[in-house]
Formats: sequence, C-alpha cells, structure tokens
Amino acid sequence: MSIKVVIKKSTYFDSVSLMSLSTKANQLPGVEQAVIAMGTEMNKEVLRNVGLLIPEIEEAKSSDLMIVVKAETDELCDDAFAGIEELFAKKGVTKGASEIKYATIDSAAKSIPEANLAIISVNGAFAAREARKALENDLHVMLFSDNVSIEEEISLKQYAHEKGLLMMGPDCGTAIIGNVALCFGNAVRKGSIGIVAASGTGSQ
Repeated sequence: MSIKVVIKKSTYFDSVSLMSLSTKANQLPGVEQAVIAMGTEMNKEVLRNVGLLIPEIEEAKSSDLMIVVKAETDELCDDAFAGIEELFAKKGVTKGASEIKYATIDSAAKSIPEANLAIISVNGAFAAREARKALENDLHVMLFSDNVSIEEEISLKQYAHEKGLLMMGPDCGTAIIGNVALCFGNAVRKGSIGIVAASGTGSQ
C-alpha cells in the first residue's frame, strides 16, 4: 500500500469546493482513499484519525493545499494525482456566460439588491470580517468557515440579533431553508416545522 501527498504552498480553495473535489477524487480508478483539504490543524487531525497523516503533511500550513492519496502502488497514486489535476482544471472552466463574479460582498450586495443570504467559505483568519460585511449589507449569513474565535462568534451573533438576521455558524456545513439545501443537504420532506440544531446533518 502506498500513501503519497502533494502540498501546494499558499494555494487556497474554499471548503465546499474541496469537499466536492475529494468526493470525485475518491471515485478515480485505483484510489482507496483521497483527501483534498487545506492544511489546518483540524484537517490534519482528520488525516491522523484515518491513518493518512505522514511526516510531509506536518509541514503544511493553514494556507497550503494538501492532496493526499492512498492506493495499492506508487504508480496508481501518481495516476490519481494526474486525475486530480484534471478535476482542478475542469473546475476552472466557466460553464455558462451568465456566471458573474464579484470581488467583494459590498459590490455583490449592491449589484443584486434582491439577494438576502451570503454563504461564506474563506480562510478562518478572514471569515469573521467577511461575515460582518454581509450582516452590514442586511444579508443572512451561513458561515461555513471554521477557526473563528469565540469572541468573534459572539460579536457576530449579537450584531445579527440586533438586525433581525440569521447568523449560522461558524463551521455551519449544511442547512435547508425553504426546502432549499445550502452547500449540501439530505433529501427531506417539506413541512411546516423548523428545526435548529448544533449539527445540521444530525437534525436532517
């Protein structure tokens, strides 16, 4: 059995995208297990728990991208890395001319006045700042990012409460609002009862 890792320095992708890429990477031929994640301590702990934490990974910083593959042989690992690079390349292709990108939350909120929710998935060092910007623009917030301090979380939730807005998270990985899944969700029946829980997946 072979375990190989590629660490891409100062290469950031949001957690939602990396979860999707990891799922696809695990479907590549010959792959027993693949993890694509940022080099945070929490992600390293996940790798340790599944037996994939090798010495090279300890060097990764939270701003580095980790690609870890477990396969029967070194050759299959190399083939998997090539396949993963293709997945990243496909992710960069724009699939529709209607897609519009905005540089900031402020500019997006001004351009789309009917928007009322922001999903934030950025490096934890910037998550609280971006969540506050969204709240300042009267947007409900689903904060997917983790590594937000307790003090910042309390401040954000107090501010959201004052404005009558939802502040979900940090580390909010899934929610269903109005029968619409945010980030990802289980198939559930639409009904008139709302449930709020510490674990979105558990409540679903």
